[in-house]
Amino acid sequence: MDSAVFEDLLVTAISSPDKKTLESLLAALGSAGNPIPAPIIEELNLLWEAWGEDELDDAQGAFCIGLAALPMTDSPIFRKLLAQAVKAILPNYLSRSPIMKALGVRDEAVALNDFAARLQRLRTLKNGLIIFLPSSNRWGITGAIDNIGALVAVNTWGGNGGSAAIPLSTVLQEAALLTPGPELIKLIDSTRGVISAAEFRTLVNRKALVPVSSDVMRQMAKSGCAKALDADAFEAYWNNSSGNSAAATSRRSCDGRSLKEVDLLLSAEEKNNTTKFSDDEVAGFHRFFTNLKPDTANRDAKLLASIIARLFPRSDAQQLKEMLAALQNKAPFWPADPATAKIVSLGVWGELPAKDTEQLARVTAAIFPEEYLAACAMRVPLKALNALCAAVSDDALYELFIEQKSCTADFLLWIWKNRKKRDNPELVGLLNVDNVSRALAQDNLPKAWGAASRELRTLLLDNAEFQKQLIHAAGDDVLMFAAVLQGALFLNSGERQSLMVKLSRISSQLRDHLEDGAGQRILKAGIGKVEIDAPVGVEPNYTSVESHKRLIQELDDIVNIHIPENREALKIARAHGDFRENSEFDAAKERRNFLSRRRSELERELSRIQPINLRSVQVSDTAVIGSEIELKYEDGKIEVHQLLGAWDGDPERRFLAYRTRLGQAVLHRNIGDAIEIPDGRTCVLVAVRPLSEAIIAELDV
Repeated sequence: MDSAVFEDLLVTAISSPDKKTLESLLAALGSAGNPIPAPIIEELNLLWEAWGEDELDDAQGAFCIGLAALPMTDSPIFRKLLAQAVKAILPNYLSRSPIMKALGVRDEAVALNDFAARLQRLRTLKNGLIIFLPSSNRWGITGAIDNIGALVAVNTWGGNGGSAAIPLSTVLQEAALLTPGPELIKLIDSTRGVISAAEFRTLVNRKALVPVSSDVMRQMAKSGCAKALDADAFEAYWNNSSGNSAAATSRRSCDGRSLKEVDLLLSAEEKNNTTKFSDDEVAGFHRFFTNLKPDTANRDAKLLASIIARLFPRSDAQQLKEMLAALQNKAPFWPADPATAKIVSLGVWGELPAKDTEQLARVTAAIFPEEYLAACAMRVPLKALNALCAAVSDDALYELFIEQKSCTADFLLWIWKNRKKRDNPELVGLLNVDNVSRALAQDNLPKAWGAASRELRTLLLDNAEFQKQLIHAAGDDVLMFAAVLQGALFLNSGERQSLMVKLSRISSQLRDHLEDGAGQRILKAGIGKVEIDAPVGVEPNYTSVESHKRLIQELDDIVNIHIPENREALKIARAHGDFRENSEFDAAKERRNFLSRRRSELERELSRIQPINLRSVQVSDTAVIGSEIELKYEDGKIEVHQLLGAWDGDPERRFLAYRTRLGQAVLHRNIGDAIEIPDGRTCVLVAVRPLSEAIIAELDV
């Protein structure tokens, strides 16, 4: 177990015990050792103290119950909390004192694992189940529970002999409970013949609602279909499964001692047995994966992934969660945070056969929340994305991308291939030149990611429809489009020239900009210094230190405060349903779109900003950024402006940004020059002075 991860989860569970955190903490404790080490138990006491003052909710109750099933050291404080946990997860009619006593929740003589087994029986107990009581060798059918007297009505099998009230404590301690069905007659009725011991075991394992031990199963056979056999005949019958031919049948895949053995046993079962796993088998797999060492999981990651994929056809979602809980954060292809994990650890996703990859994706979708699946989608190879994204909404994918601003070529290619199947145009909008360029610029990717990168590159260079999409996504921002192409060093000069010709045929606006000098800069990028003077709009935007800091702070607030808040608002609004009349959802989406646009604007501007120290500006007789200018108009009117950086404008204070039309008209003019300003009037630059000390102190912070 990773101690740092455990500490983080424990701190979060103490302050904010949400379901996801508690499930992750329980999974971590499941891999802590057998038994769980004493120092870890001591740290858990901090959790019990924090929770001891209030009633537990469902998530806290489920955590405590799950912990009791692990090799956990008992303690009075945990027992007290366990009683609260039972009340949190059980309905009121099962929380009465007689039932709590039968459970042994307060009885320290009842071991924690025995208590967990009793609770499992109680939660599955209902009318009409087939029951076997080892202490009386009795088969029957369960009736109602008397929650005052803590009794269970049990009708005799076959209707002969009436019914009896069995103490609930007896039922919870020992009973084998099976789902009813006509095939169970083969287990119980000796007049219908004796089925093979192997078939008996298989049927019990498949129908049992709680795991049945081999000793109890033996008693069931003795009191059931094999009742007529004498002692010697029964021993020969029951032990026949120990012979060579039956040994393979009785040894199940969940009993494997290594990944290779589990793989072999699974292969044997797949030839003869495609039935769903029993609860006993689920428990067996849970133990196996809990005890699996992390270094083994890393070393044999591909074999482990193949085994997990092959569990899918024989399991439901709940069984998968129970079997594989211990592998979360242990299996390299299921890292704690897919967004920050090394991509090489996800390579297994591209190494499996197509069928196994699809089934591994479905298992992942069954046991992880939507946010985790979306994070995986940004990183895994294309072949896994259809199955993985089938359980993820377009909104979740879009929101996560807006937050991370990073993905693989595989994800963008998946969007392109599914653009007509998904119903969110915003997701298609992620196919823009900036995102495509970022994805194609990633190098040293493992082999599994190479095919998608090559295909996306071919789309960029040769597919007219894809090129139209990129131009459409850019809107009127041809400056940004050209700047991205200039930085696309993964294309050689010939490829850039060919691409610019094709793009110019689609967009006349982009063609004009390329012919105005941007095309030459794109062709020369990466082969030495470009000597052509950059026109206005692509050279650095000079601004004050204060404005630069303000823009950085705004971007930081958007990324770390506003986008997470908006994501939560979307979740809450989405939970209300009926999007057609959901004004909260519409408002949250509008807010998300604004934040996305503003984030892109700020990132683009900050990449071009050059902050300047106004105190260092040398002022003479020329209007420069960081000077005070005086203009005299034909009617004698005089205006004084502070000529400042691109983001320093403030009309009320006469702070004139040099990027405005008036700022461009006066910039670099000398005293005495006549200037025609944008509104058609003419003025003369009569004075140029240094900025006041107060303005410099304000903007140089």
